[in-house]
Amino acid sequence: MCLDTLLCHGDHKRDQQGFVQKVDGAQEAIQRVMIRLSVPKGSFVPDPNLGSRLFLLGQSPVEQTEELALEYAKEALLDEKEVQAVSVKKISKTGEGLELEFELEYLGKDAFERFGVKWELNF
Repeated sequence: MCLDTLLCHGDHKRDQQGFVQKVDGAQEAIQRVMIRLSVPKGSFVPDPNLGSRLFLLGQSPVEQTEELALEYAKEALLDEKEVQAVSVKKISKTGEGLELEFELEYLGKDAFERFGVKWELNF
C-alpha cells in the first residue's frame, strides 16, 4: 500500500501535534486526480506529460466547453488506473473564469465509488 501526504491549500495538512497527515485509498486517488487536472500539461519539468489541457478551455467556444473538458480530463487521467472521468457539467463561465463539476469513478481495491469534484479555472 502506498501512502501519500494530505495536501490542503498548497501545503501539507498537519494534525494537532503538527505531524503531516497521511492519506490513502480513495482519498489519495482523488488528491492525485486533482493534481493531474490542475497542473497545466507540459509545465512540470520532471514529467512533461503530467497535467491536463484544461487551461485551454478559456480559449475554446462556449458550446464545446463540456465536450473538451471531458476529453482533456480523460487524457490527463490515462495513467490513473483507479480513477476515470465519466462526465462533466459546466456550472458557470464568465469573462474571468470557468467552473466545472466532474463526475469521477473510483475503481480501487477497497471500494467502488462515484463522486463529483468541482474544478475552477481563472483566466
